[in-house]
Amino acid sequence: MQAVENQENHLNAKLETELKAVNARLKAARVNVSVRKSGNSLQLRSTLPIKPGDFDKNGIGTKQYDISLGIPFNFDGLNTAEEEAYELGTLIARKQFQWTDKYLGKTRVKARFITIGELIIEFERNYFQTRKRTLKSENTFNSYFYIAQTHLPKDKLAVDASFIDAVKFCTSSDSVKNELIKVIRVLCKCSGLDVPELSNLKIKATSKRKRDIPTDAEIEQAYLKFENYAINRPSKLNTREDRNNWKLWRWVYGMIATYGIRPIEIFVNPDLNWWLSSENTMNTWRVSEECKTGEREALPLYPRWVEIFNLKTDKEAIALLKAKIQDKITSKQINSARHGTDRWFRFVEMGFQPYDLRHAWAIRAHLMGIPIKAAADNLGHSVNMHTSIYQKWFSLENRKVAIEQAIKKKSKVEELEDRIIELERENERLRIDNERLRLQMGNQELMRMIN
Repeated sequence: MQAVENQENHLNAKLETELKAVNARLKAARVNVSVRKSGNSLQLRSTLPIKPGDFDKNGIGTKQYDISLGIPFNFDGLNTAEEEAYELGTLIARKQFQWTDKYLGKTRVKARFITIGELIIEFERNYFQTRKRTLKSENTFNSYFYIAQTHLPKDKLAVDASFIDAVKFCTSSDSVKNELIKVIRVLCKCSGLDVPELSNLKIKATSKRKRDIPTDAEIEQAYLKFENYAINRPSKLNTREDRNNWKLWRWVYGMIATYGIRPIEIFVNPDLNWWLSSENTMNTWRVSEECKTGEREALPLYPRWVEIFNLKTDKEAIALLKAKIQDKITSKQINSARHGTDRWFRFVEMGFQPYDLRHAWAIRAHLMGIPIKAAADNLGHSVNMHTSIYQKWFSLENRKVAIEQAIKKKSKVEELEDRIIELERENERLRIDNERLRLQMGNQELMRMIN
């Protein structure tokens, strides 16, 4: 989400630059109208005749007004606002301006009666007006769109009360409710609507989610479940063309466990030539730049798992992966392919989720003493994410292991320190013995010369 936020900030900066350019062109053309941003919408600002029902305090017959036309703050909206500014400027110059419904805002009042369902229909078009369409942005939009489709009342009016009720009566977890709030903000921003009551709304977690983080031994043992499932499943399933698909999902399981990568990072443009290359001596997995947090090379914490899980030698599984992603171009197609990971975890009764393997990797890295920055970079997220989210699942057993290792490490240090002190004493004793021997030899030589 940090990457998405950075992208939005970059686009907003470009929009602000374009807004300045619009006003510069209007000024150069001597148009007595400017365009300004208000919330997520654009307004026209100009000095106009007193609006009907308004009070002429200064008695000059004119006043500066901001006119809202329901234009969203995006690139298309800026083009529309510039056109409207020229049109309004022409009416003012010709002394033909009149306060019609358009400028009185009555059309804006009508826009308030749009339904949430209508907003959702236009969501995709509005969303990509200010964003470049890539696999990454499509994947983000699809997650937003799914939440909007699932949790928003499409027949209700797009007003604060409807959105507040949608969050209030959402039966999903607190984290989903917070995601829903974020989606509502994005949806309304794209549509040029303001939702002031949601600006600071956040659901405080009332219950902690439980995770069953597997141990290293459990991960190695669970690897065998795929083949056991294939052997014991009903015979009619063994006659299907995809009867060997379990080998692909076993391989995917091994990759997630070994590298801590996100499941989708296996299916988005995998560099299998590099993976199988003899030059790849460190067995790194190259994550595509089209993925959530961009490109990176992930390293295994346990190189032996590459061999134990046959990650480079299982050619049939790799061939199945190639077939699985063939002709998969859009975000929806790729996500559809990787969803098999969750299904197969259920099929084989794994007892934990794919992302639990990622959490296990983070915990393992901590126990091994890997610097937090190195571990976070390997997983493809920020240090803050690594410490605040992933290590939150640091169980009592893991804390015991960490403390025991720290005690052992301290004992070893103390043992070495004691040994150093002992050697220093031994060295001092030898120095004294050597000095005594030197003096004795000197005395003997002196006596020989006297005699």
